[in-house]
Amino acid sequence: MNRREALEHFRKTYAEDVLNEKLHQAASLYEHRKEELIFSFIQSFQSICLQANSAEVAATGIGYITYSMRRTYLMDRNYNYVVEAYDKNWFFDPQPCYGTYDAGWAFSFLGELEDELNQLRKPYMNKIFQPDVERFVLQAGDQFHQYMLKLAKDAIQQAVHLPEFKALKCEDDLEVRIGEYKGISEVVYSTAYGVLHGSTG
Repeated sequence: MNRREALEHFRKTYAEDVLNEKLHQAASLYEHRKEELIFSFIQSFQSICLQANSAEVAATGIGYITYSMRRTYLMDRNYNYVVEAYDKNWFFDPQPCYGTYDAGWAFSFLGELEDELNQLRKPYMNKIFQPDVERFVLQAGDQFHQYMLKLAKDAIQQAVHLPEFKALKCEDDLEVRIGEYKGISEVVYSTAYGVLHGSTG
């Protein structure tokens, strides 16, 4: 079998099954630890609100609070989401407030996926390489992000009632978003519309 055939065989025979197993494990963990995970998300939201209240950005008003997955972090097995509060200029805000949220509860399964696939590629005798596995794992990151998105949607309903959030000086159309860093993100809350489940941009 040539390299292209080997990659296709590897993907269909092993990679997709192992990925589905890891996604199932992440889903199960989420259901079993849901209240604990919601609490930790709310703590991170409270922390960025406290920062924003005491920062210069608070003087102009908060326009966006974002939770962002960074693929460069994933490859280093750093499973932190970047949490930022911006003014109405969003990414052009020169001094956003900055924090992190540890999403290792979901993305540690991504690391396990990579380890297992690197073992499974060995019998293919130099037709499948570590960068091939890394590429598959990086693409799979989107599917693990869906559990982070689910958590955000479940937690934000409580988080927006925090006194620290209510104390923020906000733009009339403040948005809380979760997605890829400076890429596609989904609105989970807007001061104009309340809790939202389904807007992307």
